[in-house]
Amino acid sequence: MSIEMSNKSLTDAQWIENPQHERLRYERMANTLPVMLYDSYLDSDGTSRFLYVAPQPCRELLELDPDELMADMSLVWALIHPDDLERFQREDAAANRLNKAFNAEVRIITPSGCLKWLQVNSRPNPAEPGQPVVWSGYLQDITARKLAEEARLDLERKVEQAKKAESLGRMAAAIAHNFNNQLQGVIGNLELALHKLPREAESVRHLDQALKAADRSAEITRLMLGYLGQFSASRERLDLAELVRQGLAQLRAELPDGISLEAELPAAGPTVSANEHQLRQVLNNLVINAREALEAETGSIRLAVRTVAPAQIPSLYRFPLDWRARVQSYACLEVADSGCGIAEQDMEQLFDPFFTTKFTGRGLGLSLVLGVVRAHLGAVTVASEAGWGSVLQVYLPAQEQPVPQTPLQTVATPQRNQHGTVLLVEDEAELREIATFMLSELGFEVLEAGNGVEALQLFEQQHAAIRLVLCDLSMPNMDGWELLTALRQQNPDIPIILVSGYDQAQVMESDHPEKPQAFLGKPYRLSALDETIRKVLDSQPS
Repeated sequence: MSIEMSNKSLTDAQWIENPQHERLRYERMANTLPVMLYDSYLDSDGTSRFLYVAPQPCRELLELDPDELMADMSLVWALIHPDDLERFQREDAAANRLNKAFNAEVRIITPSGCLKWLQVNSRPNPAEPGQPVVWSGYLQDITARKLAEEARLDLERKVEQAKKAESLGRMAAAIAHNFNNQLQGVIGNLELALHKLPREAESVRHLDQALKAADRSAEITRLMLGYLGQFSASRERLDLAELVRQGLAQLRAELPDGISLEAELPAAGPTVSANEHQLRQVLNNLVINAREALEAETGSIRLAVRTVAPAQIPSLYRFPLDWRARVQSYACLEVADSGCGIAEQDMEQLFDPFFTTKFTGRGLGLSLVLGVVRAHLGAVTVASEAGWGSVLQVYLPAQEQPVPQTPLQTVATPQRNQHGTVLLVEDEAELREIATFMLSELGFEVLEAGNGVEALQLFEQQHAAIRLVLCDLSMPNMDGWELLTALRQQNPDIPIILVSGYDQAQVMESDHPEKPQAFLGKPYRLSALDETIRKVLDSQPS
């Protein structure tokens, strides 16, 4: 028994020491590793050749036959992504020249069309004088790691974008409030001056121009808030193609003769739930942006409207960055131009407020577009190539119901119902004086209060005479919401108009149980004050 065991052990030892079996054993181990091991050398003619490649990893990683790769090393070079090839060749040549370890990352496209990231590591082995240097190394698939890094960077970019939006939101709200309060003083005084002057007076034209400039200044704050989607406006079902169709004549009239505007519009639909004025602003600003991209005022602009599935919406250069599809179909408004295109380094900033690459313009048009789209739970995508123009696409949730056909109705002119006493609450003396003059112009008696406490005292004393309360929102000690609650406790039916330099969307989204009958944003014109008061009083029971 012991002799037989000895003979068998000797046989196993001989089998193990067989060089052919050692190679098989080495290949088995190489085939189980998650990398492709290889040996290569640089021939005297300057051609690199493989001495060995691990067969199974070669098939799995590169999708190449190992024998063919051993015969022709250029097969692996042919897989390298065109954008990485020059850099990789340069780094490989430097490693050979310096005879130092080589470490690089490179993308390849396999024969089946799969994009992979590879880590390439190799080092030279000591060689006798006059002998070629053999490089031993490995290729490792790092695609999963790269995708994770891209996802992390994308998340960081989205977080940074969210922080920027939050910061811009605070800044825009603060600017809107303070700027609008100052503009209320300018606009109010200009309007009152114009009301007191005869129309033929020489100064009327200058005051009117100043008033228009003040209105344009107020529009800047609205555009800034619009970038953040802080809109407060009613929505209705609209036929997107019909809205574009109705605007074509005006859009063409505003373009130079050398620019053509073509449209591809379906006979009807798609339907969206949106604010008509805001959508027209989006269309106008997209066409203006396309026009400014055309050099020498020649070229073409193309509009198109269609319905798409969420899967058809591109993810590259899509804004807002955190947008996600919420419905099964989207209405797409496309504006394409044959202009100069957009530089890649400008794509991320394209919708930032005040960013512009043009000599003229305020850099707010596309910011407004993104703001409107964001408020409507939509997205904007950009595709561009330098010298070949740009395509901007707006995607809005599509509605299944068609646009209702409403018959024309004759609207009766409402009877003027403005008289009596208004309690005016405003902590800034100048604005209080202007509002008093305006209310007097409209035929009201005015009780003035500089703060909430004073307003409560006046209301307790003269509540029977007070028909309406016009109250500022931001006041020290007792703000507009607190005053509103206190007044309703004394008289639940008292109509109250809340006034603020903040945007209506910000103000009215609060969770206060008591709400005003109306909101009036600063700066307001006399006509806006008149209309707001009329609607409030006309809605009250006799």
